[in-house]
Amino acid sequence: MNKKLNVKDLINVGLFTVLIFIFTFIGGMIGFIPVLMPVVPFVGGLLAGPASMLFATKIKKRGMLFIEQMIIAIIFVVMGHGPWMLLTAVLGGILGELMLKKGNYNSVNHARTAFTIATISGLGNWLPIFFARDKYIEQMLQMGYGQDYATKMMSVLPNWSLIPITLLGMLGTYIGCTIGIAILKKHFVKAGMAKGV
Repeated sequence: MNKKLNVKDLINVGLFTVLIFIFTFIGGMIGFIPVLMPVVPFVGGLLAGPASMLFATKIKKRGMLFIEQMIIAIIFVVMGHGPWMLLTAVLGGILGELMLKKGNYNSVNHARTAFTIATISGLGNWLPIFFARDKYIEQMLQMGYGQDYATKMMSVLPNWSLIPITLLGMLGTYIGCTIGIAILKKHFVKAGMAKGV
């Protein structure tokens, strides 16, 4: 089997990157209610999980998940979320790739774990809230969110909540991927990934 990515592989990466980003973005919209901000990663992972597992049926070569994670990170940076996600996406993408390789790209369970681990890519979007809080609030006010919104949001994001929020995101992704496995059984069989379904 040719291990180099071809045009079809890159098209699949592009299509599923858009799909996964859309579901992640939809999940993030609940953040417009500031007190719900801590569950944004959970909801985003829950919604994107099934699409991630459908993407897993197309991944037979290394690099596809990594590229997907990096493109999503670049989109968030362009949207004004800051550069930190580029660093965490490298970490999440590499760890996800290692897990896919461990399952020889044909294990449903390894694919689910890979996307769950890769969730830490989004950690970069949260770091400024916890490590540059005052500057982050200032930027929010400049973007027109208002002091009331900023105050309510920060009240539900104490300094100790970064790890629980990250774990919630991973849990949401795991559950979303599990739902995806249940829905997409025929796709896994067709892709030669029937074991574990």
